[in-house]
Amino acid sequence: MVKYWEQEVGALKLHFDDGMKKKIVTYVSVAIITVIIFFSFYNMEALKGFVSHLISLLSPFILGFGIAFILNKPMMLIETKVLKNWNIRQGHKRTIAAISALIIGIGAVTLFFCLLIPQLISSVVSLVDSFPKYVKDFQVFLDEVIAENNIDAEEIQKFFGDRDIFNRLTEFVSDALPQMARMSYSFMNMLLNLVLGIMSALYMMMDKEKLCRHLRIAVYAIFPNDTAGYLLHISETSAAIFNNFIIGKAIDSCIIGILCYIGMSILQLPYALLLAVIVGVTNMIPVFGPFIGAVPGIFLLLLIHPIDAVYFAIFILLLQQFDGNILGPLILGDKLGLPSLWILFAVCVGGGIFGIIGMFIGVPLFAVIYTLLKEFFAYRLKRKDMSFQDFYELSNVEKQIK
Repeated sequence: MVKYWEQEVGALKLHFDDGMKKKIVTYVSVAIITVIIFFSFYNMEALKGFVSHLISLLSPFILGFGIAFILNKPMMLIETKVLKNWNIRQGHKRTIAAISALIIGIGAVTLFFCLLIPQLISSVVSLVDSFPKYVKDFQVFLDEVIAENNIDAEEIQKFFGDRDIFNRLTEFVSDALPQMARMSYSFMNMLLNLVLGIMSALYMMMDKEKLCRHLRIAVYAIFPNDTAGYLLHISETSAAIFNNFIIGKAIDSCIIGILCYIGMSILQLPYALLLAVIVGVTNMIPVFGPFIGAVPGIFLLLLIHPIDAVYFAIFILLLQQFDGNILGPLILGDKLGLPSLWILFAVCVGGGIFGIIGMFIGVPLFAVIYTLLKEFFAYRLKRKDMSFQDFYELSNVEKQIK
């Protein structure tokens, strides 16, 4: 009997080969992932709270990574060009280059805010003080239009709702400054995260090669060689696309903001600097950015002088056309490699999922996905002795036949 069981166990061991092990690992992994997904959807609110808390804890390092990512090229330029002939150790060159790039970045941001903040504060204070007068003038203007055109005031009231909305807007704007005092805790927390982020960015820049080496070791230790190589290829592709998009879009938005200020000054529109900054910042959002930035300006100018709002709207439309057809392609070129339809799709989907931030990061993120899909399709077509060119030629033949 004992010998019989030993034979059975031995037979089972013979059938438990590498293929069976892989199947078991696959089935167990799928089961675990399925359970995790199920409980994640079942406890979605708790998961959101956990993710939000985790992001809050990691925010200094996320911010530091973003700063290091943006300042990487200036740092490498200083190290390879400025410090090239300096007779010092390579590690010291990297330290000097990282600190120099960080100082230049902080100096540029500080100079930008020092030039703009006083004028922006003056514009905002003037706007808050004058807003009740603008509302009253606009209400008088509406009454005159209603009287001159014999418009039924009751129908207007039904359409727009309670006309007390103007008083509520006035109260909202008047209370805006006192409410800002309640945000002191958030501001101090943000300031602390900024300091920690700058410190972590400095360490990331100085130890860039070491961190990348550790990442490669971890990836190759966990995944098979082919998978690890492809994952590193994805990270390099993503870094290149995000870097080109962020830097190119920042330059584009700065130029648009400056052109907006110059144009509004020529047209003698009020609050030119304030509205130009809003348009420049929102221009970082592809497709819809200029229009989002134009809404506050149109609303404000509509209260001050309605015809100015029309001039501003036409000017922003022309500026957006110039940016979309001339300036944007000139700066960004075809670095994203995304057709216009997919850019619109990425903005809509990203905005629907993650809001304003999603509208910004949706385009480079979808560009990464689009690039990887093209590579995958090219690989699959190559295995079938085909290429994209075959389909282009087929399309031309079909056109000729038609």
